[in-house]
Amino acid sequence: MRRPLSMGGEGHIPNKMEDLRARWTHLYKEYLPSLAKARDPVQDKWPVYLDHCFARIILDNAVGVDKQWTERVKQPAVKNMSEAQMSAAINLAERLATGEADLNTLNDRSLQFRSRKKRKMADGESSPAKRKKNDSPTISSYFLPSPPSPANVSPTAGSECAVVARNTAHDAPKSDRSDEDMLDQLCKIADSNLTPFRKEMLTLLCQIPPGHYSTYQAMSDYITRTSHKTCARAVGNAMRNNPFAPQVPCHRVLAADGSLGGFGGHWGENGKFANKKHSLLHEEGVRFDSKGKVKGPPFRDFHG
Repeated sequence: MRRPLSMGGEGHIPNKMEDLRARWTHLYKEYLPSLAKARDPVQDKWPVYLDHCFARIILDNAVGVDKQWTERVKQPAVKNMSEAQMSAAINLAERLATGEADLNTLNDRSLQFRSRKKRKMADGESSPAKRKKNDSPTISSYFLPSPPSPANVSPTAGSECAVVARNTAHDAPKSDRSDEDMLDQLCKIADSNLTPFRKEMLTLLCQIPPGHYSTYQAMSDYITRTSHKTCARAVGNAMRNNPFAPQVPCHRVLAADGSLGGFGGHWGENGKFANKKHSLLHEEGVRFDSKGKVKGPPFRDFHG
């Protein structure tokens, strides 16, 4: 079994917590994402490839144990975890890197923790009387996983969902991902209770390759040309509360003028979650100039 390279070096002065933090950061931020992007066979399947997704899965299972990790440790975890918690997170990350732990099983477990918390809040466990008048729970739900549904069950090869999703994946432009990468997400969209228009928008998002971006206008132009008349605002509204983010990448859609656009129910560079959207795009290779405008042309090669 392979082991991730040691972070220590010649002449290194030991500092246990410092070394643990460096080790943890290397594993979830660099090493595991690199294995996922290379589709390393150490895992049968890689359901995530972004660093914050690996952190969520590992921390929920190693630190949260039976609940979301943020209910046990203050954010940011790297600064607030105890030595024992940090060691547990590192151990689990290394087991994922060698195939001794199954990423898909741990991911499903993490999503169950978060769906359970979301349901409790919806049932009124948190007091609505303490909410400010303008608070909108649907905005924060943007960053929570979708609740368990039949879509979480792997489709059989001949199911309607699998056929539709596989055809959509086959038509998607080729990049550094395989046709099967988005199959599960396409099935989740197809089996969801979303409106047909929202399903159409989210399905189109799955065609935008990592490292590329599109615009609300480009998407609305395609829909108007091939299906029915719509507009950029309608496209933005359809993506406002994407229950499958970030795997279904609404963060890859920007404003027509090349500026950041919306994210999590807020708009523009001063939006509450602007930094998060920038972070996701930067990690995938999308760059902005000094004036806040994206570099390069938008992706328009959508297929029905």
